[in-house]
Order: sequence, then structure tokens, then C-alpha cells
Amino acid sequence: MSSCAKDVRAVVAALEKKGAKKVREEMLARYGITAPKAFGVGVGVIRGIAKPYGTDHELALELWKTGWYEARMARAFLGDAERLTAAEMDRWMRDFDWGICDILCFHLSVRSAHA
Repeated sequence: MSSCAKDVRAVVAALEKKGAKKVREEMLARYGITAPKAFGVGVGVIRGIAKPYGTDHELALELWKTGWYEARMARAFLGDAERLTAAEMDRWMRDFDWGICDILCFHLSVRSAHA
């Protein structure tokens, strides 16, 4: 197993461990977020889980592929704005809600040459 695959598994496992039913329920009730694959982890916790990995564009891309809501949010904290392509941004745009949009825009896309 590659190092990136191990990191994906580790990040997803950490997100699952920190997940909370109450947070999952609040995603819809308070914010109107419907995510079929969500653990229920707040943004601050997601950022803390991502932080030790630094900037890792490959990890960020692989986390997006998992389909887990929080893993996709972690993408914003791990992605490399200099390597971010317009095609990636367009592809994600077709598959996110306002919550992920905000996180990606405020923490990653805005630093890209394509913003």
C-alpha cells in the first residue's frame, strides 16, 4: 500500500472516530446540508486532523474521491493552491454543497491563479 493510500485511510479513520450523531443531525437541521456520507465532524476538528499532513495535493485529491463529506472538506486544508487546476475546480463544483464550497473557496481556491 502506498504512503498516500495509508494517509487516506488514517485521515478517514480519524474523521470517523471524531464523528458525532448530533453534528450529523445539525448539518441538515441548522445548515440545510444533506450529505449521504458524513461522519459529523466540525470544521475546526477537520482542520486539526489535516494539519499534521501539511500541504499534500495528492492526499487531498484522494480524499475527495472517498466521497466522505468531511474528507472533502479536508481537501481545502491539504490542497496546494499552486497545483490546483481550473479543471479540478470545475469538477468539484459539480459535486458539492454550499458548506464545502465555502471551505474550498475561503481556504484553497482563493489562493489559486484560477480564482
